[in-house]
Amino acid sequence: MRNALLKARLNDESTNMLEQSRQALAESERRFRDVVETTADWIWETDLMLRFTWISGRFPVSTGYSALDWLTRPLTEFLRTNSTSVDQWKSDSQPGDHLSLKHCRYISAQGEVRYCNLVIKRVALADGRPGFRGTATDVTSEVEAQARVRYLSHHDELTGLANRIRMKEFLEACLNPSLASDYTLAMLTLDLDKFKPVNDLFGHASGDDVLNDVAARLRECMPENGLIARHGGDEFILIVPFIRSEAEVEQLCQLIFTAIRQPFYVQGNEIIIGASIGIALAPKDACTSSDLLRFSDIALYQAKNTGRNCWVFYRPEMGEQILQRREMENEMRDAIQNGQFHLTYQPRYDVKSNTIYAVEALVRWHHPHRGVLMPDQFIPLAEETGLIVALSDWVLLTACTDVRRELGNLSVSVNISAVEFEIGGFAARILSILAKTGLPPSCLELEITESAALKSTGPMLEIMHQLRALGVRFLIDDFGTGYSSLNYLNTFPFDGIKLDKTFIQPIERSENARQVVEHMIGLGKAWYLEVTAEGVEEEAQMTLLKAFSCDALQGYYFGRPVSLETLKEALKTFQCKVG
Repeated sequence: MRNALLKARLNDESTNMLEQSRQALAESERRFRDVVETTADWIWETDLMLRFTWISGRFPVSTGYSALDWLTRPLTEFLRTNSTSVDQWKSDSQPGDHLSLKHCRYISAQGEVRYCNLVIKRVALADGRPGFRGTATDVTSEVEAQARVRYLSHHDELTGLANRIRMKEFLEACLNPSLASDYTLAMLTLDLDKFKPVNDLFGHASGDDVLNDVAARLRECMPENGLIARHGGDEFILIVPFIRSEAEVEQLCQLIFTAIRQPFYVQGNEIIIGASIGIALAPKDACTSSDLLRFSDIALYQAKNTGRNCWVFYRPEMGEQILQRREMENEMRDAIQNGQFHLTYQPRYDVKSNTIYAVEALVRWHHPHRGVLMPDQFIPLAEETGLIVALSDWVLLTACTDVRRELGNLSVSVNISAVEFEIGGFAARILSILAKTGLPPSCLELEITESAALKSTGPMLEIMHQLRALGVRFLIDDFGTGYSSLNYLNTFPFDGIKLDKTFIQPIERSENARQVVEHMIGLGKAWYLEVTAEGVEEEAQMTLLKAFSCDALQGYYFGRPVSLETLKEALKTFQCKVG
């Protein structure tokens, strides 16, 4: 009985332990199943031939395939890379060995290229047969991010062209000293002309679209062995190895110009832009990447100063000109601060009242070494360097002060650069100067050239309306010498036009010239504009212009540009109303 009871107790304990083991195993299986189904990885098992025998439920989520699609099919067929290394390891592996593979490529059910990291271990399967078990971790986002970083490190994000790093690497490879002595490389630095108004009028998103179109057109022009890089903004660099002659470079430039000059379409509008190109050759001009970049940039600077929409080859003397311009720029900064600029005044004659009613302020630079410099010798440099603002402020302040203190009720006209409308704050500057000097706004006239009127339509129009509401007047200077587009007469609120002297000088001897001037005066009056004829030097010219009903006359016949003191004395002898 005791033995029976002991055996029964032992059986009960064994049964209890077996139940506990079964429960523990069930709990372990549930835990394993939960891990398998919730993890981002998918788990699999294969036989010794690497054919799938079991795949976890995460497989469809990661790959888009059903597990049944791949059961009995080999892992090496699923992978598009690394299959050779897997086969080799399979043959050489021992129980317990494992293999880790990075960035294995496969094609999803949707046809997309995806990547995973694999861990493979040789194991004994549940039925005791040898096989393999492993995990696959999806790393597609990581691989794509790394590829994006690598791409952006060598390419411009907007256009997809090479960036400066890639350009430098390509250029240094092309300039290898071991290349043949007759090897020639051309570097073209290209800058778009008239691109800034696209951003100003249509926004930067539209400007980006134009840059992308430009990049596409440049790709079509370039030889296959060349490289195009975006150097920043609207500047591009083209590197062309194995160039045989300058004529071949010019053919490429002509091809580029033809492509760039084709219309661009922005928000339903047809836009025309141009380009300027500076060219440097290796080894003729330089043998290093830095020198080639510098010389092609100098040639580009020359191309822009030549008149834009052209290409220029680098020449050694261009560097000297750049140095001279930089020296002159520094001298101009000193001149503004040290009082080297002076104003002269030229009177303007009113035909109806037979009086001098206004003067034009003209700036001169009394250079300590170069003598007296005229505006066309330094104004372009002032515009390029931004010194035009400081210079213009000085001219306006001096002219308004002189007229307010010394010339009574006369008006004063001042020439304004188109650049000033684009810089910003122009209206505030004018108002500040009028407040400081006490000159009535109605006594200030701002002269603007025709080309300026078409360069900065948006900001310029707003500024003109703002200042005109206060009484400031606007005149078109050198009328007839610009774009000859009459639309701006209707668009901009001008008060008058000034006929360029080139139309006035021949009217005594040419019937055609007289008819042109008469019609130009009639045109101005049709727009209700005051018409001034410049360059009047003879009494006969004055007589004709009066007969044509011209409103005002200006020229040497009435007075040359002179200092304020000389002008005051001249006005005393002239029948005019002063003070």
